[in-house]
Amino acid sequence: MVNYSLTSEQQRDEVPNTYGFFVSPNELETEESVKASVARRREQKWLDMFARWSSFIESRFDKVKTRCRKGIPPSVRGQGWYHLSAAKYRHENADRNCPTGSVFNLYLTQTPALNVLEDIKKDLARSFPDHEMFRDNGCGQESLFDVLKAYAVHDPAVGYCQAQAPIAAILLMHLPPEQAFWVFVQINEEYVKGYFSDGLMAVKEDALATQLLIQRVSQRGYRLLRKLDVDPILYTLDWYMTLFSRTYRAPQLFRIWDMFFCEGVKVLFRLALVIVRETLDVGPPDIVTKAHKCDNPMDLIALIKQTAKSLPFDVLLIKMDKLPLTDIDLAQACGQARQQLNSDFNMTHNRKTSSRAQANKHK
Repeated sequence: MVNYSLTSEQQRDEVPNTYGFFVSPNELETEESVKASVARRREQKWLDMFARWSSFIESRFDKVKTRCRKGIPPSVRGQGWYHLSAAKYRHENADRNCPTGSVFNLYLTQTPALNVLEDIKKDLARSFPDHEMFRDNGCGQESLFDVLKAYAVHDPAVGYCQAQAPIAAILLMHLPPEQAFWVFVQINEEYVKGYFSDGLMAVKEDALATQLLIQRVSQRGYRLLRKLDVDPILYTLDWYMTLFSRTYRAPQLFRIWDMFFCEGVKVLFRLALVIVRETLDVGPPDIVTKAHKCDNPMDLIALIKQTAKSLPFDVLLIKMDKLPLTDIDLAQACGQARQQLNSDFNMTHNRKTSSRAQANKHK
């Protein structure tokens, strides 16, 4: 997990980088820059796409996907996410049918459960205190509260989950609160539906599917995980529920999200599979050797998470693209995981029912 705790001395020495994160002067000097002429040309391509969005999505989606994989220019990234997620379409439709003209503002006049509000308030200061929007009661904290509160009103069955805060905060780094809210709705209801529901069944399903896919792409890695009886939820939970926002920082994280909004949840799977495969099978020899010397699951999990942050990001992107995994493979793994979890649930339920019946019989 990225350590966001900062001492007052560190704060004095730091300056905001291009993305609004406070970094040391040395880190600022190492930031990559893009020539102004190149940046303007790429921005214009995206502006042209926005103007003809339906046409590009319907008949030139491969071009959209290629540009997302290259990275959306920072100046238009927020609008890119707003369009790619179909939040723009949903926002406009919802407001058109709203008596007050703004569903988001209507939600802000309503109040979710008191415990939900308290939980949201507790997490405001914890969300990216190393970013200029969210440090020391920055303007972003109020917007973050509004987005999370509005979603809790929108979907009271889910309410609020701690993993949602960093996701909403990142959206607010790129979009005004109302647009950020609608992208947040799309993430929750279209991209990772069920991730934040009670029981976390959707996350457990995707964790198990990840393990099944590891067996397909790395037999050696799969054998080691089985040997140490590593539960896949222990290394995927934080990755998937926060969309890797506690593992990577800008600009790498934003590049991942560019692809995620375009291609969907399979981007999370591909990244997770590459990280595990590199750690346990085909990555740097010293890391792979260290992995196979682990004699307990927690040490291996810690190494997997550490490797995720240490692998060169460009290498990760290349290997994600080349990973031998099709959409059919992913769908089959998810279906198999769902079937297995349902079977386990029914077995546990029947066992409990039988135990209660036996207990009542002996009364």
